[in-house]
Amino acid sequence: MRALFVLLFTLLYGPALADVATPAAPADANVTVNNRIVVTMHATLLGFTPEQRAEAAAKRIRRLLGHGSPTKLAVTADATGAIVQYDGDMLFIVGRDDVDIPAGETLTGKAEAAKQQVAQLLEDSRGFDNASQYVTAIAKAMLATVLLAAAFWALSRLWRLWLRLTRYLLHRLAGPKHWRKVLPLRLIRTVLKVVSHLLLWPTVLAVVYVWLSTVLRLFPYTRVWGEELDAQVIGLLTRFALAIISALPSVTVVLLILLITRWATKGINYLFRQLESGRVQLTFFDRDTAETTRKLLTVAAWLFSIAMIYPYLPGANTEAFKGLSVMVGLMVSLGASSVVGQLASGLILIYSRAIKVGEYVAVGAEEGTVAEIGLFATKIHTNLREELSIPNSVLVSQSVKNFSRLARGGGVICKISVTIGYDTPWRQVEAMLLEGATRTDGIRNVPAPRVFQTALSDFYVEYHLRFAIDDPAQRIFVLSVLNGNVQDVFNENRVQIMSPHYVEDPQAAKMVKPEDFYLAPAKKPEG
Repeated sequence: MRALFVLLFTLLYGPALADVATPAAPADANVTVNNRIVVTMHATLLGFTPEQRAEAAAKRIRRLLGHGSPTKLAVTADATGAIVQYDGDMLFIVGRDDVDIPAGETLTGKAEAAKQQVAQLLEDSRGFDNASQYVTAIAKAMLATVLLAAAFWALSRLWRLWLRLTRYLLHRLAGPKHWRKVLPLRLIRTVLKVVSHLLLWPTVLAVVYVWLSTVLRLFPYTRVWGEELDAQVIGLLTRFALAIISALPSVTVVLLILLITRWATKGINYLFRQLESGRVQLTFFDRDTAETTRKLLTVAAWLFSIAMIYPYLPGANTEAFKGLSVMVGLMVSLGASSVVGQLASGLILIYSRAIKVGEYVAVGAEEGTVAEIGLFATKIHTNLREELSIPNSVLVSQSVKNFSRLARGGGVICKISVTIGYDTPWRQVEAMLLEGATRTDGIRNVPAPRVFQTALSDFYVEYHLRFAIDDPAQRIFVLSVLNGNVQDVFNENRVQIMSPHYVEDPQAAKMVKPEDFYLAPAKKPEG
């Protein structure tokens, strides 16, 4: 039982007791004067902690500011480390334990670097041992600020002048000129706007940078900030210039690939436009699919060029670029499933040649002329002056009536149906239907209209009048006129058109008398 208690006590309170028993390592301390870090103390030396050593060193250095001379600084070594002295007096000691050997520091190197920082402090503070020097520095800062305001005023004037010049150039370029088909005025305006901002904002940033760096360097307390600002800007520009220089070979390869792809697509466009126009004919190629094939080959060529360009893009091998590529690919794969389905349906529709542009078709309850067959949707113009945009997947998944495909040379076959009772002779019905077709303009004589008895129902016979017309787009208009003529012929011959679902015959036939054909507001045509 006692052993179990000891074990639990050790597990619960052992880490805490160990922390209490083990003294904490002293924290690092920087010797900082006027925002400039002279040296970093890591270890306790001669009984003094790093913080105490740093505070004492900073006090000794501050006593020299304003009148000290960098030439009196020196570094000597003894058993404790390297001593930084001023005119023979110790300023601080860089101990051996203060050296970060894994980071590549050495005792002599760290002491010499600290000496250089103290020398820079003495140089920065020289002449600032009285108030007049600060007044002079403030005056210089105010003068720099006035010059900054003057520079902004000059830039605003130049910006207005530049805007007037661009408006004048655009006004002179406006008008019907042949080169504007290649280079639209809107494109010129956009390019000028982009160039204007690319000139303006870097200039503004450069002016602000010069002013800020100058003002910071005027005072000892902020001079180190100015130096750091210059180092950051110069380092950034240097890295940018080196990146541009190192990327030149890759950019050259990218431009070469783009140029070759451009030449290839021009050749593809030229060949397939010749096929589209019929000037070039290939037995194994259908000119109706030339435009789609041209677009597909052009897209494939550019996708191939992008795949070839990718390894030569600046930063293509970085983890950030790879992560962005994976994210974009994932988004495209998740969101493009329906698009791929539509594209596949469009390709099936185009290369199966089920319909063509200019043909008259019926899709479900809608019919019209095919105006455009795209990769994702097909546009149909109806007789009601409507444009229907039907997804290609819909066209592939349902039946489509094509009135034009078999109409060449023989017209489009159309039909109307009537149901007449058994008490009317079928030969009379056929003759009346053919008479109605004869009176209708737009119906071809070859092939001649024909009547078919398609059903012998319980109470009536179903007749179909089939005829041919030349223009499928006029189908609805021809049907309207024909239906009217059929009604006239049946009324003239005292035959009623009605399916006799009846118990007994009506006392009077359901017909219109010939003298009532043109009751008001109908008007009888002249002649």
